[in-house]
Amino acid sequence: MGAQSFTASLHYKIVRDKTCAGITDGAWMMGGRTKFFLIAFFLAAAPARAQPVSDSAIGDFVDSHSSIARLGKIARWEGGVCPAVTGLPANFVKFITKRVRDVAAAAGAPVDPSETCKGNIDIVFTTKPQALLDGIRAKEPVMLGYYSSSEQADRMAKVSYVIQAWHATQTVDLRGNVLIDSRYAENSGSAMGSRAKSSTGSRLGDGMHSSYYRAVVVANPDRLADYEIGTLADHIAFVALAQPDAPDACTALPSILDMTNAACRKEAPVKGLTPADTGYLRGLYQIDPGASLRTQKDGIIFHIKDALAAR
Repeated sequence: MGAQSFTASLHYKIVRDKTCAGITDGAWMMGGRTKFFLIAFFLAAAPARAQPVSDSAIGDFVDSHSSIARLGKIARWEGGVCPAVTGLPANFVKFITKRVRDVAAAAGAPVDPSETCKGNIDIVFTTKPQALLDGIRAKEPVMLGYYSSSEQADRMAKVSYVIQAWHATQTVDLRGNVLIDSRYAENSGSAMGSRAKSSTGSRLGDGMHSSYYRAVVVANPDRLADYEIGTLADHIAFVALAQPDAPDACTALPSILDMTNAACRKEAPVKGLTPADTGYLRGLYQIDPGASLRTQKDGIIFHIKDALAAR
């Protein structure tokens, strides 16, 4: 099935808020037993409270959703997010582009205000994803992320998921010096290869941090025809704004990443960003980027707990 067949069969649905049916006063007027029946009725009708989530479950969620950059920290966008979608008709391009921007803004990530900005997140729908990655591996391998050997680069260029993202990262020091995370950058002699060295030396955080400067998200339409466009857009938004370490982990906490894992949550498929997902993204863009990895993760955990408590 090609891109045209995909867009023809894709359910273009916008999820609307659902309201619960109101409770109509019944005829529970039975003398002295009225109060008892009213209490029993409202107790039965009240929604069950969400079960508390263990710290270990939240910790596992953060670990599986957090790739560690070369510096040993979690990276995020510092330049304005500018998604560029290709391979779909204009209406789908507009929908996904807007959704990525909206999710980024809600999380506190910087968003380029111009609709004609130069894209730094390439979102490509193609029926030949591996051929695309082979080309990136050959011509622009830095887009795969940091690697220390050709063998590692070959593994990183392998397409393993129907929606998959790669992030090119850079290290920034206290003075704003930037080093592209590439094994060739330090010896390039270019401005991009300038060494990032200035730090505080503190164990709580040395002030140096990692950020994304380019990303590519690749989706195979041949395998996505059964999904709603809103669900796809949420999945794409998450992997564009964050870099999961184990996209198919299927942790105790539901995630939009579970969407394409056939073995995960068969009875209750995830249809959009979950509270844990939104809490993660909010935490990612609120934490101190120069803090230690442990402090970064603790900050994200705090925001996930906050999001879960608000359910």
